[in-house]
Amino acid sequence: MATSTTDDPALLADGRAEKRHDRVALLAIFAIPLIWGIGFPLTHNAVAVVDPGLYAFARSLVATVALLPFALPVALRASRKAVLGGLVLGLFSALNIVSQSYALHYLSSASTAFCVTMCIVFIPFVSAALGQGWPSKVDLASVVVGVVGAFIVLGPDLDDISVGYLWGGLAAFAIAMTISIIGKLTSESESGQVDRLALGFFQVLFGTLALLYFPFQRDLAPLTETKVWIAIVFMGVMSTALAIYLQTRYQRRVGSARTSVIFNLDLVFASLFGLVNRESLSLSQIFGGAVIFLASMLESLRDMWTKARSKEKPEPTPGPDPVAAAPRSDGTL
Repeated sequence: MATSTTDDPALLADGRAEKRHDRVALLAIFAIPLIWGIGFPLTHNAVAVVDPGLYAFARSLVATVALLPFALPVALRASRKAVLGGLVLGLFSALNIVSQSYALHYLSSASTAFCVTMCIVFIPFVSAALGQGWPSKVDLASVVVGVVGAFIVLGPDLDDISVGYLWGGLAAFAIAMTISIIGKLTSESESGQVDRLALGFFQVLFGTLALLYFPFQRDLAPLTETKVWIAIVFMGVMSTALAIYLQTRYQRRVGSARTSVIFNLDLVFASLFGLVNRESLSLSQIFGGAVIFLASMLESLRDMWTKARSKEKPEPTPGPDPVAAAPRSDGTL
């Protein structure tokens, strides 16, 4: 009798390797909002003494320098698609960084992070416009739960709508565009995919060039203050260079919609690290953070439930082999 494909050692090994890669990708995407959460209070403190636009440029410049040694070999032989994709991503990356910096100039870390989570509202429309189709029902449910959690986090503590929220909304739109474009560029067939490291490098490089206006129009003296350059180095290396590398490399496995929901966790981490930064943290923020975490885990919980249900079902008893039981041409079995 033929061996079942599910018993093939090579296929089983490939399946285990794929699951391991999926876990690594998920952990990498989860690391990004943690890094961002640390950066919110750092940026909040820095932009209190330095112009937000100048801060955004310095952060992006540090990120470019940090990526250069690793990305230069692949950037020199990058395809036209990677360069053009990096150019478009760089413009939205610059809009995101400068918008968040200005938002943190007017708002608290938690309030700015709340604005950023609204990127999940834009994701379905942007993805559809880019021809990626609509998210699954589980992803849409995650979006709804994530938005509910975001409102619970701030709830009655929301300040009056101000220019800070407008900057936060721009940042959310820029993040949604970045997630969707990266998903589009990295979801092609192997032959059509761009080099992800080169894509991330050009994104940072063109983003820095787009922010060149600010160092020529702002006072550079505040950049020498300790809390400013510490924030710039951390945000440049960790929140920009490392985060972009992780996103461009692993988002394809996680998916655009699910990535946007996981990124909502930066609201949770921003609130926690804001508390360390002597910013208030209410019970509603704690409860809302738990709801957002649940939203980011819905698909994983669905998969766990499906696996548990499949294990409960008894294996079907194999019947007689129809080929072996069929009468032969000589009349025997």
